[in-house]
Amino acid sequence: MKTMYLLLLSIIYLLLKLTSSREVIFGHNHFTEYQVGNMNLILSVPHGGSMEPEDIPDREAGCWDAETSSCIFSHECPPGSIQNYKKCKVSTKQDRYTIEVAQALAEEINKITDGFFPHTVINHLQRFKMDANREKEEASFGVPQAEQAWEDYMGFLTTAKSQMTGGLILDIHGQAHPEQWIELGYTLSKTSLNSGVLSASNSSIRYLASQLVGVSFETLLAGNRSLGKYIEEQNNSYICVPSLSNPSPNNGNYYSGGYITKTFGSRHSGVVDAIQIELSQWVRTPEELPKFCKALAKAVMKFWQTNYCSQFKHEFLPC
Repeated sequence: MKTMYLLLLSIIYLLLKLTSSREVIFGHNHFTEYQVGNMNLILSVPHGGSMEPEDIPDREAGCWDAETSSCIFSHECPPGSIQNYKKCKVSTKQDRYTIEVAQALAEEINKITDGFFPHTVINHLQRFKMDANREKEEASFGVPQAEQAWEDYMGFLTTAKSQMTGGLILDIHGQAHPEQWIELGYTLSKTSLNSGVLSASNSSIRYLASQLVGVSFETLLAGNRSLGKYIEEQNNSYICVPSLSNPSPNNGNYYSGGYITKTFGSRHSGVVDAIQIELSQWVRTPEELPKFCKALAKAVMKFWQTNYCSQFKHEFLPC
């Protein structure tokens, strides 16, 4: 059934390419959404949803099994386990305005590229109902409706990737760290960034790094060809880490990338890269968001043109 579903999405995508129109596809119960794009870029928004269906119980904490020293993510704890809010805590906070960021970013990219839209995948469920940036068990707690929404979300990402001969996923999140900077996650730990010992083979942009002849990984990650540098170029108030001015977080807070970046990026295999973008609260406010998304779109396309088009201009859109 899942294979037929993905095949149907692929056929719809090919038809849309021929008609140059943009289609929106919803998952079961409209819990998830796929805005079909026509370029080699995917925007993912796993934590921006606000739907709170009563028939999906809230995720609170998993069950600690002392015998196996592991968490069981279920609303009913099996014998020998007990709900533990410390050892099996789950994240439930919504990343406010991240859906609006993705929509505005897609529109600005469309303006810059004169007609190209990124693929956009959105989870409309509140995070305390389903977390689309976790493995299935922790994401859904075994609730069938939540499991279906998780599968729909991953299916949309898989379908979007299947339409691209390589490319990039931007996984859009929000955070409330006191540093108020923009954190760019490449699946490299805070310790790695602070040490300066960086390995492209462990990063979610492994494939891009392998294709750029004569460009060091450090330059791509935090140097003259980094996304952080291009964002800060637009407005020096949009401080990024890693970037040319801030190559590491030092003692500050930093998210290195979660399930989507690790699973759908090129860290382990494949030709599609991924970057987790953790946006501070102030750039997501209704007052700042339009201005910020214009700047982010310019920075993303500068990163795109400089790094992707230089290597893949005969395969990638738009180049």
